[in-house]
Amino acid sequence: MKNNKVMSKGRQGFTLIELLVVIAIIGLLSTLAVVSLNGARSKARDARRVSDLKAVSSALELYRDDNLDNVVSIDTDWDTTIGTNLNATAIYLPAGAPTDPDTTRASGGLNEADSYAYCSDGDFYLLAAVLENNPPGKGLNGAIATFGDGRCVNAGGIINASTLTCNGAMNFCLGRL
Repeated sequence: MKNNKVMSKGRQGFTLIELLVVIAIIGLLSTLAVVSLNGARSKARDARRVSDLKAVSSALELYRDDNLDNVVSIDTDWDTTIGTNLNATAIYLPAGAPTDPDTTRASGGLNEADSYAYCSDGDFYLLAAVLENNPPGKGLNGAIATFGDGRCVNAGGIINASTLTCNGAMNFCLGRL
């Protein structure tokens, strides 16, 4: 015996318009989710930058304590100055010199000028990072064009301190001045 169930004539499925409306709503919701996720990613990169500077600052203070208040001298670039000179015995920064979480800020990258920076005049030091958002805490504030002998290093090499600004917000700095 055949089962001839027939749908009622009032409703036989979804119309094309109804399907398109649902697809549009799903597309809008997924776009909003991606946009909010990108904001969370930039905040996570900034949190890592601040954390990296604090770790390097702590390592520099330990180095000063062990080396008669001397600071690490400027070398050719960030990796050599912080990674090799500061961390020669791997006791100050066991994981090595931190690098910016944005790969375009690496040596030779498109945004190399925004990579981590270290300045020293032999007695004092300054660490700087360019953030993407306002930081959760405040760093040093003020222009540093006259800092020490004006020598700093970043991923690309030696730079002039006048290219850095510490405004306590997007240009975040830590150090002993």
